[in-house]
Amino acid sequence: MNSTNTQYKGVRGWLLLLCVCLTVLDPFSAFMTLIAATNAAKPHFDQYPALFRLVLVGGVCSTFLIVFSIYAGLSLWRVVPNAVTTAKRYFISAFLYAVLSMFLPVMVGVSEKSVPEFSQGASLNNVIVMVYLATWYLYLMRSKRVKATYTAH
Repeated sequence: MNSTNTQYKGVRGWLLLLCVCLTVLDPFSAFMTLIAATNAAKPHFDQYPALFRLVLVGGVCSTFLIVFSIYAGLSLWRVVPNAVTTAKRYFISAFLYAVLSMFLPVMVGVSEKSVPEFSQGASLNNVIVMVYLATWYLYLMRSKRVKATYTAH
């Protein structure tokens, strides 16, 4: 192994930040968002029955992504075989969910006109999430530290 690989080997720097994001920060944020969205929507379930379906489907998908995020983060942190592939699959799954969630209200029967306070800013938020996910995905593809740390795995 040459000195460049040794210099970059290990879970430090941006890679450590990614691990913390995947295992702690992102799941916590998603969980809190899920609770807040459910509590905000709950009083409207009687008036808008499709809103319950939206919260249910979104909750199931979010829960899956929370668990997947923690798994991917721990895999990277512990430097297990296929950790980078697992993390990339997580980012692809989360990206696809962000795209899907833009159409999910209409798919479950909630129109933007019926509940405008829930649709305000949702598209912008999804775009921000997609940029965040794509940035980390590109990091995994191009990072010298990622290559040096996971080459033998």
